[in-house]
Amino acid sequence: MNALVPPPDTPFGEARNKVTGGAVYTFDFTLPHMLHGKLLRSPLPHARIRGIDASAAEAMPGVVCIVTGADTAALRDPFYGVSLRDQPVLATDRVRYVGDPVAAIVAVDEITAFRAAAAIRVDYEPLPALMTIDDALAPGAVTMFDEPTRGLPLNVGKGCTSVADPAPNVLYACSFAHGDVDRWLDQSAKVFTDTFSIGRINHFHLEPYVNVARWSGDRLEMWSCNQDPFVLRADISRIFGIGVHAVRIHTLLVGAGFGGKSYCKMEPLVALMARKAGAPVRLVLSMDEGLLTLVKHPAQLTLTTGVDAEGRLMARRADIVLDGGAYSDASTLVALKCAFRMGGSYRWRAIDARAKVIRTTTVPSGSFRGFGGTQGTFASERQIDMIARRLGDDPLMFRERNLLKPGEPYAPNDSGIDSDLVAGLEEAAERVGYRKPREPGHGIGLAIGVKDAGGTGNHAQALVRVTQGGEVMVHAALVEIGQSAPEAMCRIAAETLGLPLHRATYAAVDTDHSPPDNGTHVSCGTLVTGLAVEQAARDARQQIVQFAAQQLGCDAGEIVLEGWEARRGNESYPLEPMIRRYYGGIGWEFIGRGSFKEPYYPDAPMGARNLSWMPCWSAADVSVDRETGQVTVHKLVVGSDPGRALNKQVCHGQVEGAAIQAFAQALFEELRYRGEAPENATPLTYRVPRYRDIPELFESFIAEHRLARGPGGLKGIGEAGMLGIAAAIANAIEDATGASLTAAPFTPERVLAALDALSAK
Repeated sequence: MNALVPPPDTPFGEARNKVTGGAVYTFDFTLPHMLHGKLLRSPLPHARIRGIDASAAEAMPGVVCIVTGADTAALRDPFYGVSLRDQPVLATDRVRYVGDPVAAIVAVDEITAFRAAAAIRVDYEPLPALMTIDDALAPGAVTMFDEPTRGLPLNVGKGCTSVADPAPNVLYACSFAHGDVDRWLDQSAKVFTDTFSIGRINHFHLEPYVNVARWSGDRLEMWSCNQDPFVLRADISRIFGIGVHAVRIHTLLVGAGFGGKSYCKMEPLVALMARKAGAPVRLVLSMDEGLLTLVKHPAQLTLTTGVDAEGRLMARRADIVLDGGAYSDASTLVALKCAFRMGGSYRWRAIDARAKVIRTTTVPSGSFRGFGGTQGTFASERQIDMIARRLGDDPLMFRERNLLKPGEPYAPNDSGIDSDLVAGLEEAAERVGYRKPREPGHGIGLAIGVKDAGGTGNHAQALVRVTQGGEVMVHAALVEIGQSAPEAMCRIAAETLGLPLHRATYAAVDTDHSPPDNGTHVSCGTLVTGLAVEQAARDARQQIVQFAAQQLGCDAGEIVLEGWEARRGNESYPLEPMIRRYYGGIGWEFIGRGSFKEPYYPDAPMGARNLSWMPCWSAADVSVDRETGQVTVHKLVVGSDPGRALNKQVCHGQVEGAAIQAFAQALFEELRYRGEAPENATPLTYRVPRYRDIPELFESFIAEHRLARGPGGLKGIGEAGMLGIAAAIANAIEDATGASLTAAPFTPERVLAALDALSAK
């Protein structure tokens, strides 16, 4: 450890800027002579567009142009999505959900654009709405798409399948399997089948979707709140048919995303608006529109699990049905990961998990913090608890008997678990008072979630530049979305170079100057980009040592860097004057280069071994009002393992923030449909957690097991807190009342129904 780098709880510059209001987000960015955009959205869930009359809007003073689906005909490939591309830049012949963008207005200000949108007339031919999975799969149901989906299904490894368009209104189907499930279920002493469901929620990030686009000839420059600048650059290059270096993406601070700002969203449309207007255009979605842009997948999961006579898990079959909404977005990835994670944290002789994504005329579903892990963990950890209680076993002991050990592969040909799962679960149990007598009317529940962190085959490059004065500039494409990415990268570089942290600066993310990566998601930044930064810093350090050795006429092995001095034996030599003497007044920079890429490995289920494993240990102490069905969480405990914490305050913040998101989804948060339209898709009616909702006792803990592959044993934890909370609360409700909740959120109505069902037995 570099003694010059402050301890992990020391505030970093970016945090101070955020607290004092000095931080600059894309929302704050403006350009001279910038125009403003607004969208006209479909009021119908499913309809053909027979015609659009924008003449009245175009004639309004201050309106510059109107963009419709007809304008997308000039694009080379006007569709986007992850692996499977079905979402049009703008609706052309059909709308597929209430809120589908139909036209874009560019005007001198937002008020004018908003008024012009109201003047546009659209002639719709209504089509049958498919509001639920059952509607979409019903015999004779109308198909939402007439043509096969563009793109290719995801590449997978051994034991997995991946298929596009396997049936009408089924976007995607995939599976993950190993071992002979039928054999091991037949040999099980007990077999249990249970069905679970989880609702749709919105990301509800405080910074709205915002993009600014400007063309200079055939070159596009964009300022975006997107988490994945190089992914976005590639998508826009393909859509517009221009080279990737004809697209420049600037990414400022992002005001949270939780997966909602991953991959392509509004950006191609804003670029098209700017090109037609011939001027810079800014499009900011309202929070109402954000609720109609992307949600987390609602899911139905049926698990069949076998246990032997000693209480050891044998085999599991899982059937997962995800509601993908109107368009693909990242549904392929979410489905595949959900299937892959259905074994949870446990040891199995066989697994067979199958997932499919159903198209419905609802808001598109996509990536959300946890990426299929929350849906899978809720079902898995609920059933684990239910099985233990049915067997008369202690839920904690049942889990510990079956948990994977450090180094044990999660699946055949995959990497080993890099956390002590039992130790973390024991700490959560101790903190919640699991072994102490329950207070009257209280119940305690535990849960453990684990997801692969770092993605499959993810990669990053980095540059570390060191000036003659020992100032450090770190260049990478890791985006700051609230996880303190600049601080983490600067700490890694400073530690490696042996320099004070205050000398390190994180360069602005700009695809013209930043080395590429494949996005800030799946908690890969600290690990994947961190390894690239560490390598780049080592490269720069080696160059500095070699330069000093040359100047002092000795071998590089004789040189020891101490701060910004080179020591040879008992003599220390300041580096700055040495460099200036050799290179002159302008000076010199040592530029280190680094990269990381986990190689593809076809025998691994995901096509590459997973980089690390992100655990979430959760515990809840609850009581239930049997008259009203109201659940009160008295104490909530959540913990995770970052391997090595670069900043413990940030780690606690990440885990606690995710836990409260999961807490809300467990108890009340849900984007609900009434008939053919959302009934609470406004910031005033969409219920998110308030300060007074937080349990009176709320603890987080950070376990540093230092078993991961990142610099000093670190890994990511950004999604961890989402994984186990809902199951822990449901398990606590059952412990308190005996009533079994299998559908989230656990509204009073559902709790009362579960209590009634229990009484009827």
